[in-house]
Amino acid sequence: MQKRDKNQKTTLENMFEHALKDIYYAEKAIHKSLPKVIKAAQSAELKDALTAHRDETAGQIEHLEGIFEKLGVPAKGQKCEAIDGILAEVSSAIEDFGDTSGCDAAIVYAGQAVEHYEITRYGTMRVWAEELGWSDIEAILATIRNEERAADEKMTALAEGSFNSIANEQDETAGEPSQRKVA
Repeated sequence: MQKRDKNQKTTLENMFEHALKDIYYAEKAIHKSLPKVIKAAQSAELKDALTAHRDETAGQIEHLEGIFEKLGVPAKGQKCEAIDGILAEVSSAIEDFGDTSGCDAAIVYAGQAVEHYEITRYGTMRVWAEELGWSDIEAILATIRNEERAADEKMTALAEGSFNSIANEQDETAGEPSQRKVA
């Protein structure tokens, strides 16, 4: 990658750096929030998936720091209202459903919002890196995006495999499962 004069950035370079700071903040916030989510998960399988994803997130943070270095920009996050809101929803889902049979389904529901946010951000940044001719950065971002897609697919499989059914089963204290008829 060629060194560039910091005073001669294109608009796309400026947008890329903004997005990089945004996703760096997001990944660090996600990493920090995962222990609480792992603790709330009821299924060992979900705990294992979330723990593995936390480790993967730590690696993604390191990759982002490498991108900052390649660009000659200090690794610094920029507050991201979007991820803060999504993570607040994750906390709310745990508070609302943490003591019910639907806890794991609620964690997957909220967690997939996190994954979808990351997938879109990494997808856009990968395309921008390609446009800017930064093939090494593009490859890193494609790898991270693929990891996020895999995490999303894993959560979908867990939810469809049992969590959604468990959430709909009779709870001894709640009575019968939903019998609501929908049009």
